[in-house]
Amino acid sequence: MTTRREFLKKSALAGGALSSGILGGGAVGLGEGILALSPQPTGPSRSNPPGSPLRILILGGTGFIGPHLVRRCLERGHDVTLFNRGRTEPRLFPELFGDLEVRIGDRNDDISSLEDGRWDAVIDNSGYTADQVRATAQLLRDSADQYLFTSTRAVYSDYTHPTMDEDAPIGVPGVPEEEWSGYGPLKALAEGVVEEAFPDGTTIVRPPIITGPGDRTDRFTYWYVRIDRGGEVIAPGDPSDPVQYTDVRDLAEFYVHLLEEGTTGIFNPEAPAAPLSSAEFLYGVRAVTSSPVQFTWVDWSFLEEHGLRGGSEIPGWRPPEGDWLNYGRIDNRRALEAGITFRPLAVTARDTLEWWKEARGAAGEELGAGISAEEEAQVLEAWRRSG
Repeated sequence: MTTRREFLKKSALAGGALSSGILGGGAVGLGEGILALSPQPTGPSRSNPPGSPLRILILGGTGFIGPHLVRRCLERGHDVTLFNRGRTEPRLFPELFGDLEVRIGDRNDDISSLEDGRWDAVIDNSGYTADQVRATAQLLRDSADQYLFTSTRAVYSDYTHPTMDEDAPIGVPGVPEEEWSGYGPLKALAEGVVEEAFPDGTTIVRPPIITGPGDRTDRFTYWYVRIDRGGEVIAPGDPSDPVQYTDVRDLAEFYVHLLEEGTTGIFNPEAPAAPLSSAEFLYGVRAVTSSPVQFTWVDWSFLEEHGLRGGSEIPGWRPPEGDWLNYGRIDNRRALEAGITFRPLAVTARDTLEWWKEARGAAGEELGAGISAEEEAQVLEAWRRSG
């Protein structure tokens, strides 16, 4: 029998990839108007011998995270099955990786193609509502050992919480769960559904904004492209404001590592490993371009008076005050202990900028986030007049 160490070494050499370290655990419980989650030092039992390639079912797989995740799974020597509607990029994987097993269906009304099969782990990137996730989790509870659910940082209900770790409150405090609505609260309900179906095999990851090659939300891509364009750039708020993000490739590598180790639990995969200020972020991005750039720091209050809000017109981060006090200070220590690693910001910015130029900028495509050059110039001129 090939040992786990031998298998990982061979897979890393074959795929040009490296793997790292270990630990984790978790469980989820439903509460009154809030979901309380805490880690447990347990892992799912595996039906295949340790060190063997895993059979991994990915619900979705053709969007932003999917291609990076499939690539990582194949680099590590695992067998991949995709479940999707067959509408988004149907030729993507044959062209990149050769033929993969694809189960066609729609998790809203037809998951019958999943009734026949056996997998070591499920990765659910596309589940949103509790009903969607309940259908797949209940169907797969006897045909898979581990269920990794992609949740979101938006599940947290109180960004003024003093710890902001995985045990911070989530959901909508004081409101019955049947009345919850919105992206974060619905994801919080879905987390509980997974734990109910996989009490010994639940892994939940709560990413912040995900960036990297292939990202079409442009929330961080805006900054890479804007800084590369050069000139005077609005730098929002205070240089010490916190910023967090996750590179999609680091997230994919972390997912596969968690499955290889059979690690359960709840994890905040926020990058970087140490706190990052907005000044460090902006100057870090500037380091990957030779364009002349001047940053002008503008108060959040002034930006909001001119219709530029954090998280929307000013994408990527929010002012660390009021309800958003610790939005950029989520505790990532549990993910670090479980083996997550982070690329340098310069690598993320450079690679994403190159992808954007080749895939979109060359065709004249406009960014989907941020503000226009004209609007930015107007606000900068108003800021100078106010001073």
